[in-house]
Amino acid sequence: MTDESVTPPGSGDETETVRVMTFNVRYDTEEDGELAWPHRRHRVASVIRFHRPDVVGLQEPLEHQLSYLREQLPAYEWVGVGRVDGDAEGEHGPVGFRRDRFALQDHSTFWLSETPHVSGSKHPEASYPRMATWAELHDHTTNRSFVVCNTHFEHRSATAREESAGLLRRRLADIAGDTPAVVTGDLNCTEIDRPYELLTAADGGGRRLYDAQYCAEHGHHGPTVTFNRFDGATEKIDYVFVTEGSSVFQHAVVDDDWNGVPPSDHAPVVADVRFEE
Repeated sequence: MTDESVTPPGSGDETETVRVMTFNVRYDTEEDGELAWPHRRHRVASVIRFHRPDVVGLQEPLEHQLSYLREQLPAYEWVGVGRVDGDAEGEHGPVGFRRDRFALQDHSTFWLSETPHVSGSKHPEASYPRMATWAELHDHTTNRSFVVCNTHFEHRSATAREESAGLLRRRLADIAGDTPAVVTGDLNCTEIDRPYELLTAADGGGRRLYDAQYCAEHGHHGPTVTFNRFDGATEKIDYVFVTEGSSVFQHAVVDDDWNGVPPSDHAPVVADVRFEE
């Protein structure tokens, strides 16, 4: 893989970039013991507050977890629903954005299933309902609009992940048209797996995606793996992607920890993105 093969048109401009973050915050479960949400929630909020993303896609927060983050991060407005009922039940996949910089133009959620418009629907081989939440934002700073789409793929079925990749490309084309877009998410797959190949292929249907790590003008900062299981980094499964009409200034995996203890079992990924006119 080369930078030339994945770099979309456009060049980076630091003064007009939008900082985009994807962050799997891990759902609240007592099974995590001392690493359960009540013991680390302030760290999750601190990571977002300190690194100051303009737009952030979260994976796995339950309603009460998102409520806490809303309280701790008042600069952000959030859109998204629970995956089970399209309301509050189950894990959420919200998109957050700075309310002082962006105006929300439209937003919705679709499910990664054979019936994307049906709340709580799931792929026949998926363990749970999976979804993607998107928002169209207008940037007051640059007077440009873009679409952000946040997702979390199935963790067991390879077939479900592959079909989710195809669906995501098609739906993104329907939603965004030619408008520049950024996709954030935990794909539960690595760069050598088929879903990643489908998302980034030049000859697929829908909108082609480019991994921000490989088209950043100033390259990548930090480690290159994101999933740590709370006890050590293992592989890269969390991504920020961009489409044509976008360029990436820089990209990083944020490996913050508190005396060796990470805030979640995934490290956030950050990319500074510029959306063309």
